[in-house]
Amino acid sequence: MPRTHLTSGSFSSMGWAVPAAIGAKLAMPTRQVVCIVGDGDFMQSLQEMAVCVMHNIPVVFLVQNNSGYMSIRGGQRKIMGRHIGSEFNTPDGKPYSPDFTAIAKSFGLESWRVDQDAQLADALKGALASSGPTLVEVITSRDAAGPYTPGWWDFPVPAYVKGEGHAEYAEGRALEQHL
Repeated sequence: MPRTHLTSGSFSSMGWAVPAAIGAKLAMPTRQVVCIVGDGDFMQSLQEMAVCVMHNIPVVFLVQNNSGYMSIRGGQRKIMGRHIGSEFNTPDGKPYSPDFTAIAKSFGLESWRVDQDAQLADALKGALASSGPTLVEVITSRDAAGPYTPGWWDFPVPAYVKGEGHAEYAEGRALEQHL
């Protein structure tokens, strides 16, 4: 359906998705709103779950949990050949993540954790059928999009990076900007 997808576009603003979804639901209270957000982005504004509970704003938060800022990591690896500060790890190097399902429950949301593909459909059905705010936490591989996949929307591939992504960047930008 036209004009039903909200995005911060090429700004890739972390912390934008949650309040944008709440605003969309307030603007169109009869429409169902699903906020699809990464765990790093969600942590920027997860306290807004309290607003949803206090005011019964039934937004579905679908949190893709890959224990880090993986699109930032992909850009760092592709452009700089390394990554720094983009993975959430414990001092021994193991991936770290808070339990978003438990956090959501502590805020008063119904929530589901999806560890296996087969669990996703039932979790989404439950979340969409709820009359209040909900959260579905989907455990996602850090390399689900590929280990070196920055979004074309984040930044252009510099000219000094030879043979890597220039055509893909131009194609993606043209589609998004309707050029």
